[in-house]
Amino acid sequence: VPAYYLPRTHVNLDKLYGEDGSMYFDDAIEIEMYIKTFDGFQGQLDFISKFGLQVDEQITFSLVKKRFQQAMKPCLMTEYNYNLILEDSGEILYQNEMLSDTDGRKIDDYDYSGIYRPREGDLIWLPLVQSMYEIKFCEDNEYFFQLGKTYTYELRCDRFDYSSEIIDTDVSEIDEIEDSYSLATNILDELLDEDGDKMLLEDSNTIILEGDTFENRANTADNDFITSEVNDDDILDFSEANPFALTKEW
Repeated sequence: VPAYYLPRTHVNLDKLYGEDGSMYFDDAIEIEMYIKTFDGFQGQLDFISKFGLQVDEQITFSLVKKRFQQAMKPCLMTEYNYNLILEDSGEILYQNEMLSDTDGRKIDDYDYSGIYRPREGDLIWLPLVQSMYEIKFCEDNEYFFQLGKTYTYELRCDRFDYSSEIIDTDVSEIDEIEDSYSLATNILDELLDEDGDKMLLEDSNTIILEGDTFENRANTADNDFITSEVNDDDILDFSEANPFALTKEW
């Protein structure tokens, strides 16, 4: 099936813990994959936990190693959009850095030479089900050297839990995730005219947001009120010897 591979870019990597709370995905590489779990999603699927509704959908992809290398390197393509391969399986790379792809982007804008296999934490967009999946583990020895070497990767993925990551891939259906679900305030910008009024569409929606108004929320805690009510009303009377007994001894 056709899919998109989204390599992650670190924004603020914590080298001590090896994690980054703000990931950036600015490229979507079209690639073909085979769904191994073709009979349905694995995992616990939809269930109610103490945190509410949880969606635990797991899926396993099989990706050809040679196709992954072709997709990650700017190589000389044939008329069928496949890289020209030498006899030793090496690609014929471009020598001119000013060459551009079909989208007008220079081929040296992204350097993926350090990515030799799909990485854990990268994303896969599956247009078939309009869902995003995060790679949890990449098995590089899927089959055991039947023809002298391994030919495929096995990608075990979970449903991606979006948490306001920056997604800017120039693929509209992927970028719509950030536009619809991001909680970041820097995307709430409005386009204003000369008089400072918002520019509206025919359906009265704003074109782009330019600012947001922050207000202090009212204090909804009622701890002080409950404490004062308890102190004013003597609900418990500790002068009684046994207030719960059925006898007449007080």
